[in-house]
Amino acid sequence: MSGGIWALALAACVTVSGCGGGAGPETVSGSKSNPEAPATSPAAPTATLLVGAYTGTLYDKSFVSFVTASASPQINWYALYFFGTGSADTIPVIYSGSAALGTSGAATVAAVREFGSAAAVRTGSASITAASGQGYQLSMSNLSAPNNQAMAPNTLAVVTSASISGTWSGVWSDNINTAITAAASVQFDAELATSVTFGNCRRTIRLTPATASASPYFAVTAEVPVQTNCPRNTSASALSLSGVAFVYPSPLAGKTRRLELVVVDSTGSGFSFRGDQ
Repeated sequence: MSGGIWALALAACVTVSGCGGGAGPETVSGSKSNPEAPATSPAAPTATLLVGAYTGTLYDKSFVSFVTASASPQINWYALYFFGTGSADTIPVIYSGSAALGTSGAATVAAVREFGSAAAVRTGSASITAASGQGYQLSMSNLSAPNNQAMAPNTLAVVTSASISGTWSGVWSDNINTAITAAASVQFDAELATSVTFGNCRRTIRLTPATASASPYFAVTAEVPVQTNCPRNTSASALSLSGVAFVYPSPLAGKTRRLELVVVDSTGSGFSFRGDQ
């Protein structure tokens, strides 16, 4: 199945390799040492950690993905796929999972969680393989996003207090129970925190700059306190979610920067924000 080429915002690849030692000289009784050339084992397959932010299009629909190194060799993967039409263009399907580090530029994302318009979380799988040089291929099974999509890294994502400053005009989205969107102007305070209310739920968002493996992104935590008529949290205690955010050049005319943010709970259900300035 073919798809659109991804124009990506950032990727940093960490490679790990190893090799075996050689055999020592052999001595025959009553004779001189008869040294032999050391036998060197073949180099171990190269393992690649696909840390970074990816943005672009699949079948002319917007796709955003991020892999973090915060739990290496288990790496966290998040994605937003704005694959629908009409209102769904602003309500992405959310993907999340843990990708096991493989060899030869491969990573397997087992038990990928897909949170879409039906509100129920589906599970599937995905794999990332090195196609050539700096190029990669994403394949997904039993999920809404199409298979065999090309990825090519770039280095445009930034993460500093200055990069998140100012007012972001965009849309919050949450598919819990019903398709919820809320146009919003968001601004983070000096502690990189903000409070938003949409879908009858008050939500507190906090960012922490993370620069592991030379791959800048914001680690995000969100809290939804106990409150009346809030479908996102129906429990007797506050709900915690976690995820990522990053800033990169906006593709919109007249805008300079775009912010992507996604958080999920332990089941894979979550919400997101896309804003420009």
